[in-house]
Amino acid sequence: MNRKISFARLYFLTILIGITGNVFSQISHGGFPATIKFSVINEDYPVFEIPAPDVERLLAEDAESDKYGFPMRFAECFTVDFDLAADGKWLNMPDGSRICRLALHADHAQAILLYYKEFSIPEGGKLFLYNTSKRQIIGAFDNTTNKNGGVFATEMVYGDKVVLEYVEPYGTKEKPEIIINEAGYVYHTVKDPSSGRGFGGSGDCEVNVNCTEGDEWQDQKDGVCRMIVKQGSSSVWCTGVLVNNTRQDGTPYLISADHCGPDATPAEMNTWIFYFRYEGPDCENPPNDTAFDSYTIVGASKIAAAGGAGFKSDFKLIKLNQVVPADYHPYFVGWNRTGNISSDGVTIHHPQGDIRKISTYNTPLQSTNWGGTPNTHWKVVWAETENGNGVTEGGSSGCPIFDGDGHMIGQLTGGDASCSNLLGPDYYGKFSFSWDKVGNADTLQLKPWLDPDNTGVEEIDGISVVGIAEKTAEHTVAVYPNPTGGLITIDMSICSGTTSSLEIFNATGQRIFAKKYPHLSSAPVVVDLTNAVDGIYFLKIISGKMTCKAKILKQKMH
Repeated sequence: MNRKISFARLYFLTILIGITGNVFSQISHGGFPATIKFSVINEDYPVFEIPAPDVERLLAEDAESDKYGFPMRFAECFTVDFDLAADGKWLNMPDGSRICRLALHADHAQAILLYYKEFSIPEGGKLFLYNTSKRQIIGAFDNTTNKNGGVFATEMVYGDKVVLEYVEPYGTKEKPEIIINEAGYVYHTVKDPSSGRGFGGSGDCEVNVNCTEGDEWQDQKDGVCRMIVKQGSSSVWCTGVLVNNTRQDGTPYLISADHCGPDATPAEMNTWIFYFRYEGPDCENPPNDTAFDSYTIVGASKIAAAGGAGFKSDFKLIKLNQVVPADYHPYFVGWNRTGNISSDGVTIHHPQGDIRKISTYNTPLQSTNWGGTPNTHWKVVWAETENGNGVTEGGSSGCPIFDGDGHMIGQLTGGDASCSNLLGPDYYGKFSFSWDKVGNADTLQLKPWLDPDNTGVEEIDGISVVGIAEKTAEHTVAVYPNPTGGLITIDMSICSGTTSSLEIFNATGQRIFAKKYPHLSSAPVVVDLTNAVDGIYFLKIISGKMTCKAKILKQKMH
C-alpha cells in the first residue's frame, strides 16, 4: 500500500525548530565599499597577473566531452599565493577607518573566480569584491561569513579584473586572513561577456521558469540551484535541488549528479558555490543579470553517492555547510521512491549556467539504463509547449525530474537532447534505484538520510521555509481584523519594495496563498481567507533583504 507522510503530526516539531534551531548567516550582507562611500578616485594598489590558458585547446576538449555527458567546464584554475593584508596597499579613510586593496587581472577573461586557503575576517571588518566598472559588487563579507576560517570561495566577478577591498574600522588591530591560493580563469560561460555569471548562455529553445509552463511549479523551482563545482584545476556548472526528509526538519540536503565532481576532495567541496533565486522575473529573457541580488552559499560535504556517469544511478547526496536563509526562498522538494512510471511532468535546471529554465514531458517515461546495470534510469523526450521546446544542456547535469504530482523521481545524467535535436532523449538516474538498490552501505543509499527513522513512506510532499530557515532582517506586519472570519487587510507600510512576494502558510507548513507584487507600494493589501479552514496561519512577506511576518487566527465570527 502506498504510504504518504502526514504533515499534521509534524506541526509541533516544525514550530519548535523555528524557535530553537541553529541560526547561520548568509555569506554576504550587501552594502558598498568605502571607496564608493567616500568617492575615492585613487587607484594606487597592486595588480597581479593571472596567466591565460590555451582557450582553443580547452574549447576543443569541451566539445568532445559534451558527447559523453560530462558536466560543462567553464573555468581553468591556476595556483597563486596572495595575502590581501600583506600584499595589498593600505589607505586611510576620512572616518578613521583604513582600507586595503589589491587586484587580479586575467587577460581576456570573461570573469574571474577566487578560491581561498584561508578566509577569516575579524569582528567589524568587511570585504568587498568588484570589477573595474563597479557594476558588479559582492559582499560585504564579515566575521560571520566563514566563522571557522579555512577554505572558502567567492562567486565569479565578470570582466578581466577583480578588485578586493577590505575595510578595517578605526581602532581595530587584528588583521584579516584572506589568502588566495587559486584563481579561476572563466573562458566559456556567456554569449555577452559584459553580463557575466553564465547569464544568457542557454539555447534559444529554452523556456524560462516564470513562463506559463512554470505556473504550477513555483514551489519546486525554489528548491533548484545553480552550482559551481570545483575539482582539480577545473570549475564546472551543474544543477542541484534541495530535498525533504521524513523528519521535515530543514536539514540542508541537496541532490545532484555524482558525475559532478566525482573525485572532489572534502576541501574542494568546501569551496563549491550554490546560487539560489537565479532566475528572470517573467517569461522574457532579461537584458542582463547585473541587477540580480546575490543569494549564494559556499561549501558542502558528501553524504552518499553512486558512481559517476555510466555507473548505477549517478546520484550524489550532499549537505550544505549552513542552513539556507529565509530570503533565499528555499523549498525542500518532495519525492516518490515507488519506481512507478510517470506520464507527465517537468525538469527545472540551469542550462549552460543560465537562469532557471523549465522543460516539459507529456509522454510516459521509459525504464532503461545508462551504463551496464539495467533499470537504473528514466528515459525522457521533451515536448513543445506554449513558449518553446525546453531541453537540457551542459550545466543541467544533476537537475531534478518531477512527476505530475510535483515529486522528484530522478536527477539528470545526460543525453542527446539539444535545441538542434529536440527529440533526442535524456536519461535521469532513478530516485527509486538510488534509494536502496545500489549497495548496502549508508554511503550508497538515499534511504538512511531521507528516512532516518525508517518510517517506510514511499512518497512525501515538499516543504517551504516556515519554521526551518534562519531569521534575517525580520519585522512584524500589522494584519486586521485579527482574528478574522475571512477578509484580512495587510499594512504594507514597513515592508514595501520594488519587488515583493506575499505568502500564507497553514500550521503544518503548507502554502495556501502566494502572490508576487512587482511594484508593491505601502498601500494596504487585502486577502480573502473565507474558504480557509479555521486555525492558525502564518503570513510572510519578502521584500529585498527584508522579511515581514505575522500570525493570523481564522475563526468563525459571531
